[in-house]
Amino acid sequence: MPQLIFFLFLVFSVIYLFSIVMYWAGLFYSRKKSFFTQPYVSIVIAIKNEISRLPALLKYLQEQDYPDDLLEIIIVDNESKDGSYEWLIDKADQIPQLQVLSTAKVATDYKFKKAALSLGIEYACGDVILTTDADCTIKQSWVSSMTSCFNENIDVVTGYSAIQYDHKLFDRIQALDFLMLMAAGKSTINLGLVWACSGQNWAFRKRLFEKVGGYKRIRERVGGDDSLFLQVLRKEARAAVVFNDSPDSYVATQPVHGISEFLRQRIRWASEANYMHRLNLTFFTIVIATFLANLFALLLPLWFMVDKRLFLASIIFLLLKCLVEGLLVFKSTKDFNRRDLRKTFFPWFVFQIPYVILMGILSFWGNRLKWKPAVETT
Repeated sequence: MPQLIFFLFLVFSVIYLFSIVMYWAGLFYSRKKSFFTQPYVSIVIAIKNEISRLPALLKYLQEQDYPDDLLEIIIVDNESKDGSYEWLIDKADQIPQLQVLSTAKVATDYKFKKAALSLGIEYACGDVILTTDADCTIKQSWVSSMTSCFNENIDVVTGYSAIQYDHKLFDRIQALDFLMLMAAGKSTINLGLVWACSGQNWAFRKRLFEKVGGYKRIRERVGGDDSLFLQVLRKEARAAVVFNDSPDSYVATQPVHGISEFLRQRIRWASEANYMHRLNLTFFTIVIATFLANLFALLLPLWFMVDKRLFLASIIFLLLKCLVEGLLVFKSTKDFNRRDLRKTFFPWFVFQIPYVILMGILSFWGNRLKWKPAVETT
C-alpha cells in the first residue's frame, strides 16, 4: 500500500513538473500584436472602504493619455462605511468623465465585488470594459496600451500586475509568488490554453459579458470576477484572448501586511481553484498536481521511514522541483524586469511547500470569507 500511494504521488508530481516546464517554454512564445485601435472604453472599478486610496486612484485615471471623448470612469461603491461614496460624489462634480454608483438598495443576485462590477458594467457605454483595483498604481499609458491590443478578432486582453516590495522578506516572497502566477497566466495564454488572469489589469468586450449572462455562472462565488469569469468567456463565448506584455500596460499593487490579511486574501484566491473543475478540467488537474507535488515533498520523513529507495526517489524529485522552478523564476524575472527577486528564490521555495498545502486545505472555506473586512467605527 505505501508503494501504491508513493506511485500516485509520483505520477501527479511528474504532471506538476511538466506544467512548470510548460510555463517556462510558453514565456518564449509571444503572439504578435501589431494592431492599434481606440475603442470607447469604460473603466469600471469596484471599491469598498478605500477612502485613503481614492485620491491617488483618481489622479492616475485623470492623467491617462487616452482621448477624453472615448473614455468614461465608473466607480461603484459596495456599501462603504468610511465615507468613500460621499467623497466620490463630491469629486464627480469636478470630473466630467466620472460616474459614481452604489450597490446600496440595488436588488441583485450577486454578492460583494461582483455586485458592484455588474452594476458598473450594466451602466457602461463603452465597447471595452477595463478593470483594476483601488490600491493599484497605474501608468499614464495604461488605457492606451491595453486597448491597443484589441481588433476585430480579439475579445479579451489580460495584463501584468506586480506586487511592490522593499527590503522586507515577507513582502518579497509575496512579490515573487505573485510573479509566478503572472508568468503562468501569460505563458498559458501565449500557448492558447487561457488559464488565469488578474482583475487588477484586464479588459474584455461588453458584448461578451452580455452574451454569457454576466457573472450568473459564478454568482455564488465570493470572488471569481477575473480567472473564473475568464474561463466562462473562454468556454461559453469562445473568446479570443491575448496577453499584453508591454511595460506601458503594467500596474502595481501593495503587498498585504500581516499573516491574517495575507491568509484571507490567498484563501479567497485558492477557493477559485476548487471551482475550476466545472470550467476547465485540464487546469483543475494541474491544480491538484500542484497540491500533491508539494505534499509529496513535505512527506520526505515518511518516505525515509517506509523505504530508503522511496526516500531517494523523493529527494531526486525535490531537486528536480528546485531546478524547474528556478528556471521559471529566472525567465520570468528577466521578462518582467524583476531580477532582484532572484535572491528571494530559496526562501520562497521553502515557504511555498507548506503554503500550497495549507491553501489547498483552507480553500474549501474560502467562499465563506467576505470580499473586504468591515472598517472599525468609533
